[in-house]
Amino acid sequence: MADRLPNGNQSMAWSDDSFAATEFLFADYRDFVFPLHVHETFAIGVIEAGGQHFQPGRSPSLIMPEGTLCTIDPGVVHEGRPATERGWRYRMFYPSPALVAGALEEPRRLASSGEWCIGQHVIHDQELYREFVGLHISSQRKETLLERQTRIAVFLRRLFARHGNFLPEARRARAAPRTASLVRDYLHANAESQVSIADLAQAAGVSGTQVIRAFSAGTGMPPHSYLVSLRVERAKALLRSGRGLAEAALDVGFSDQSQFTRHFKRLTGVTPGRFAAETSSAR
Repeated sequence: MADRLPNGNQSMAWSDDSFAATEFLFADYRDFVFPLHVHETFAIGVIEAGGQHFQPGRSPSLIMPEGTLCTIDPGVVHEGRPATERGWRYRMFYPSPALVAGALEEPRRLASSGEWCIGQHVIHDQELYREFVGLHISSQRKETLLERQTRIAVFLRRLFARHGNFLPEARRARAAPRTASLVRDYLHANAESQVSIADLAQAAGVSGTQVIRAFSAGTGMPPHSYLVSLRVERAKALLRSGRGLAEAALDVGFSDQSQFTRHFKRLTGVTPGRFAAETSSAR
């Protein structure tokens, strides 16, 4: 059963160890607001009721309506809020790029010459919608390992065959402004360290002022907020693997557990303790 949050919001998360502890989420949000954040994984789901107002970085906002499949590529800065009076009820899962590559049987291509992406956030495809609901419920009910793995693999192959694109490395590099791309790469490589503006400026070969301006313009999020979101994402993976709260907080770069808890709850809607209790493979 989903846990009830303030103001009638409900959510339930779990980890499916058959997919390298991939996170699944079922939630019914009446007035919850996700601030700007980013995932290192894909975010794929369906809107079962209501609608979500979705803002991807600097791009125009849009509505994810009831009955649609919704997708977010890794690294896309975004925020979400209710689009209707009743809010929105949805099911999500967060497969890593490696899991997607494995399902598509092209891990070497993914690692060496580019990456798969979807590039659209709202997809009207009723067959895939039904397949997603089926795979999500099979994981929630802990159906057999074979069923869960088969449903995931079949869905991902069909999703990317119908709606995906392979973005070569050279084209991806041209699409991202150089300074923003260099800063993003530095943050991902050094997320656990105490990063300064001077570090980012040196990595990008520009001034500190240019770092802030270029990164914010390119992603829709200032560097410090991006770093906090990145640390929360990595902490979630550690908590799913059974790591303790204090250890996870320090491992991803937070100075103390109270800071960790504050940012984790702000970005996810739940405390890290509750998230660990629901999703940890060590339960």
